Amino acid sequence: MTAREFKEWEAYERAVGPIDGMYEREMLCELHELLQLNNILTGAAITRKGKKNPAGKFRKVLRPDQLFNPPADWDDDEDDEDEDEYGNEEGKKKSAPAYDPASDPFAPPSRG
Repeated sequence: MTAREFKEWEAYERAVGPIDGMYEREMLCELHELLQLNNILTGAAITRKGKKNPAGKFRKVLRPDQLFNPPADWDDDEDDEDEDEYGNEEGKKKSAPAYDPASDPFAPPSRG
């Protein structure tokens, strides 16, 4: 294989995803979703009317090519999507909370 051909395959993999094992990974994702659906249907069959299904809700499984770049509409189960890690609303700049050694369990003991 020439260097040019290798670069073409490398670009193809970057654009489309890895060549090897894609079919198996896709089938595993689909099997996982089928098992979820089976559990949900079984839970619905044994649950009384008006009660919550013990199997929970159906969640689409991320495909291998989506693991590091999930789709924009992917639900990440965060309640505060409009807040950053410090609880600030996006667009507002605030500093991180002040460090308090008294509340830090890993701080060295004070000598005094």
